[in-house]
Amino acid sequence: MNQSILITLTLLMLAACDKMEITPSQADAFIKFYNTYPVFTGADVKEVPGKGYAMIGTVESNDAGNQICLLRTDEYGNFLDSAKCFGRSLNDRAYCLQLLEDNGFGILGSSINPLTGFKEVYFIRTNSTGEVLWIRTFAGTGNIEASHFEISGSGSFIMTGYAESARTGHDKDIWLFGMDENGNNIENWPSPRMIGGMKDDEGTYLQLLDDGKIVITGQTRSYPSGTLTGNAFILLTGPTGLGGILSPIESTMDDIGNCIQVINNNTFILAGTTKNTSAANGNDIMLKKVVLSPTGLQVQWQRLFGSNGDDYGQRVIMSDNSLYLLVTSASTGINSSITLIITDLNGSNEIYSSFGAGSQLSSGSFDMTSNDGFIIIGTNKHSDNDMSMALIRVGPEGTL
Repeated sequence: MNQSILITLTLLMLAACDKMEITPSQADAFIKFYNTYPVFTGADVKEVPGKGYAMIGTVESNDAGNQICLLRTDEYGNFLDSAKCFGRSLNDRAYCLQLLEDNGFGILGSSINPLTGFKEVYFIRTNSTGEVLWIRTFAGTGNIEASHFEISGSGSFIMTGYAESARTGHDKDIWLFGMDENGNNIENWPSPRMIGGMKDDEGTYLQLLDDGKIVITGQTRSYPSGTLTGNAFILLTGPTGLGGILSPIESTMDDIGNCIQVINNNTFILAGTTKNTSAANGNDIMLKKVVLSPTGLQVQWQRLFGSNGDDYGQRVIMSDNSLYLLVTSASTGINSSITLIITDLNGSNEIYSSFGAGSQLSSGSFDMTSNDGFIIIGTNKHSDNDMSMALIRVGPEGTL
């Protein structure tokens, strides 16, 4: 039987929490909101061992446009110092954060080029306090964005996203590139790899395998040939992006892979979102176990989770004998909550923990903490259309 734990917060309580400090007795579990700016959306979070947490988001203000923002907090969610904002065009957006070996940060986002009007990949490397060491941008003939990156054993940054071939916004290709720890092109990888067909194909998330190969997921509308829907996919390439083999996971519905975790070099857990067969029921959360073999891709099992509203599968973490799935769950209308779904390794026996039911909370990303709990980042939309960054710490069972 499924178990469910529901944490309900009213909008009044959410608003009141924006200025609430967390006491040491609340260190193991808390919800905290940051409303430093009129609109502050949460993108990614990482635990910083012995320090607390680092998180990035996008801030929007009437006089300064959109910028990428880095916050550092102690273990209770209180600021360690002032927020650091980055950007060049006031049309900048945050996507992915990684903690580096020198305790600095790698920050991936996008920035609109003021001269061309196109989105470009915007990568920032900072020291441990968020001071910029270097910045690199990547431009194309149309919009180009990367949403996720990982760090290789040699310290290189491997990124994926999409690049448009024309300004019309059609015919996206999967974009894949790597640079070394100093922001220089990797040897034998002089330019980005572009992988795709005649329709839109986009990489959303990647992982690095033990043998140096790269596995990517996202959505393809090009494969298989003649498809009428968007399919999630597994793309396996060599360590420098060559020799890519794209395997679509065929579906009669629109599917997108938003996260992938590696079981071994041929077996993966895929999390994402699928369009419900009934338009009235919106989107469902998708969880699959897939195997790449010499004869092609095989789906060992797949699970769907959702209600009558739009539900989105955001991230998945695999630990010991459990899968931890971070999602945005909606009931009806604009109501939504951040939900953590815990299952066994077959995607069954699920336990639900929901935060902010009946409000407008949406999930961004999460990280496992040193006590085997989780730190979750998301966004809370207020009734006046302002937004606050949300930070939630829960224990190993997903409870406050």
